Amino acid sequence: MNAVIMAGGEGSRLRPLTCTIPKPMARLLGKPIIEYIFEALIASGVGHSCVTLGYLPHIIEKEYGKKYKSMSLDFFREDEPLGTAGSVRAAAKDFKEPFIVVSGDALCDFDFSKIMDYHKASGAKITIVATAKKDPREYGVVKVGRENRVLGFIEKPSWSQAVSNLANTGVYIVNPECLELIPRGRSYDFARDLFPLMLERDMPIYCYNTADYWCDIGNIGAYMECQRDIFDGRMKSYASKTAQGIFSSSELPEGDYSIVPPVYIGDNAEISEGAVIGPYAVVDDNSFIGKNAKVRYSTVLENAWLARDSAVTGALVCSGAALKNGASMFENSVAGSGSVIGENASVRQNVLVWPGKVIGSESNVADNVKYGNIPSGILDDKGIGPDSGTRLNAETCVRLGAAIGSTRNGKKCGIATDGSKTAQALKYAVVSGALCSGASIWDFGECFESQLNFLINFCNLGAGIFICGNEKREIRICGEGGLSIPRFFERSIESFMNKGEFHETDEDGMREKNDVEAVKLIYKQELLRQAPYGLIGISASVVSENSEIGKTLNSVLSKLGCGKNGNIVFSISPSGTEASVEIGGKAYGYEKLLAVCCLNEMRKGRDIAVPYDAPGFLDALASDCGKRVYRYLSTPADNSDSAARRLAAKQIFVRDGLFLAVKFLSAVKERECSPEELFDELPEKYIIRKSVSIGFSPADLAGLVGEENISLSNDFEGIKLVRKNGKLLIVPERNGSKVRLLAEADTMEAANELCISFEELLNNTK
Repeated sequence: MNAVIMAGGEGSRLRPLTCTIPKPMARLLGKPIIEYIFEALIASGVGHSCVTLGYLPHIIEKEYGKKYKSMSLDFFREDEPLGTAGSVRAAAKDFKEPFIVVSGDALCDFDFSKIMDYHKASGAKITIVATAKKDPREYGVVKVGRENRVLGFIEKPSWSQAVSNLANTGVYIVNPECLELIPRGRSYDFARDLFPLMLERDMPIYCYNTADYWCDIGNIGAYMECQRDIFDGRMKSYASKTAQGIFSSSELPEGDYSIVPPVYIGDNAEISEGAVIGPYAVVDDNSFIGKNAKVRYSTVLENAWLARDSAVTGALVCSGAALKNGASMFENSVAGSGSVIGENASVRQNVLVWPGKVIGSESNVADNVKYGNIPSGILDDKGIGPDSGTRLNAETCVRLGAAIGSTRNGKKCGIATDGSKTAQALKYAVVSGALCSGASIWDFGECFESQLNFLINFCNLGAGIFICGNEKREIRICGEGGLSIPRFFERSIESFMNKGEFHETDEDGMREKNDVEAVKLIYKQELLRQAPYGLIGISASVVSENSEIGKTLNSVLSKLGCGKNGNIVFSISPSGTEASVEIGGKAYGYEKLLAVCCLNEMRKGRDIAVPYDAPGFLDALASDCGKRVYRYLSTPADNSDSAARRLAAKQIFVRDGLFLAVKFLSAVKERECSPEELFDELPEKYIIRKSVSIGFSPADLAGLVGEENISLSNDFEGIKLVRKNGKLLIVPERNGSKVRLLAEADTMEAANELCISFEELLNNTK
């Protein structure tokens, strides 16, 4: 068999470990990752491999030459990035039989000969090796049908779309004729380009689902965890154990020290009197561990030096780094290659020290040297607040501003607050970080959230930041059109904050903050335009916990000639995003109010765009009108909902309670009917919304409720259950700890029963 090993990755998320080496050369228990791949291929009968190279290619070429044990090697350098498929085409151009494609920077324990047999028996053109993951959001998720034929893919989805747990491992069996589909001389990827093309042409792609070990070593945490997996025997092919729980390729060093298995001790390592090594410790080749030093749950790479009384716990010490007397490092901290941690200095958890940096004696390092650090996963469904687990203080806000300003969308950004002193103070911090990253900031002053969303859309800005203060600190972020941010934007923000690698600008590139409070007048003007015939003869009143909302809407209604009081009472949410109405003592919720206005728009010959979880009966109303309902996602993984988002940007009433209220009264005026008559035109449907905690990965939902409920397209969110008594939409929230339920049925009892049946299903899984 032949294989192509893709080893061109830069490994940016593994920095500072990969600052001086290509990612496949990162060592695990004394051996580079790529050698594990070599060994697995040889064990499966592979006699020849082509290795594609990109970042620091000479290191791999010099190390291995033309052969590794019984397997011959050819190397192919990419002068320009060709993508995963493009690089494989160049390397495998002479292959005549199905061949293996494997990543050189992920660890696996696959039997490639079995996978090849499956591929040939299935009749597949390409076989994708997939494995179940509790959290598949950082992977490509594979959708399969009967007999494991692949039906579709979605790359790095949010929880709302990650309803299958099959993760693409990046290991493929490829028929040579598939290479003809790959264009020459430009970047072309398997998952993003080739696979969709093959599905479009009905070329068979099959999935080989394996429970064998696989680890995508995407960051330092995964790198450390992978070594623990080897210690624990999860990777069965590793066999260099010399004693119970002690791994070594040579005799252990002499000396009066203690070992707490499992540990790995490399060649020519020196361990001094009183040192304690383990558990889960790696001391690589030619390393020195000083007197009374402690290495626990940590990796010390080759040629590193730990002086007496130093201690590392859950840390990574890269090649050639040194800890002086009494220095200490804690969980998930990294000392880059050649760095020096001074005497009695302390490197706290999650801190990254870049290669060659020197930490002075007695220093207490709480932040990355040169770069900042904040944990990833900071965003929840509302943004950043009490439920996100991130403390909102000035430091966090500066970094958030810098992160947003470093993204493509954040280069032109609007900001506003609820007017509280706390929000104002946090705003200054956010603005400072954004300006330092070269962003242009439009400050709209004090307003409410839906008003800011409107202004972001009207001013054609890429992002909006709304800050709530007082005792409940919260920051909410919107994207283009004032809509929810897509997954790529979310990941960009979290990536910048996680790595602390913000864009920095010089004096010439620094922008000034633009104070544009006067632009808020346009919001009122646009509200007035929602009722072109005025509202004379109609009376209504407004209630809201947000006094500014009540003042704004009452002012607009007054200018339109609407009387006060009357039997129509609108309730507007504190954010201004939703509205409900009470007419003569009878209450109508947001969904019904939205449906009335959508129906009125469709009767005027217009399609509508609504959130994905808007009522399903809108589709039936649209069909009756010969129009279409577009649905946009809360956190789309790609641009599959782009048409819906473009239309939604023009239909403000769908996501703004004030616009919705004026739109409704205008419909009453135009139709010359009573408000009740408008609601009577809607089907008799009852809707219940709930948020329910789950104690498992949202990716397991498909297995819980049935794979047949998964959508095969990417313009979906969650799982939709259709029952005789109604429909239930289950959408995981952004942080994965809860799901949102939307039950829709002909009776309130039936809608409630749908929710209860799902909650009972959850309870039975505990």
